Amino acid sequence: MLSWIDAGLVPSTGQSRLGHWQGVSGKIYSLESQTISDFVLMDGDLYLIARGNSVLWVGCSADLVSDPASRVRFRDALARADGVFRLSRPEIDDARLSLVADLEGALPARLDQAA
Repeated sequence: MLSWIDAGLVPSTGQSRLGHWQGVSGKIYSLESQTISDFVLMDGDLYLIARGNSVLWVGCSADLVSDPASRVRFRDALARADGVFRLSRPEIDDARLSLVADLEGALPARLDQAA
């Protein structure tokens, strides 16, 4: 009997997986799942680092450069995380700050809400 992996039912590494998170505002965000062991912060993109249903850190690479407290939270988050999700950076910086605030209290969206 073939396992589901041997049968080819595992998504190829070229496919991106989406994680749906509901912000504090109630808005549902579709975030691209990244592999935690080899993800790289890309300029300007926002990242949500989580462990299970808990958001540990939300921000971008600029936050790590300009904010020492964010660097500490980022390092702590990476040590405990089991998931990393990416969202393209919004055009307006004020929108980025609002997104970070909304996602810091986010929870994974229920399947019936994510559709």
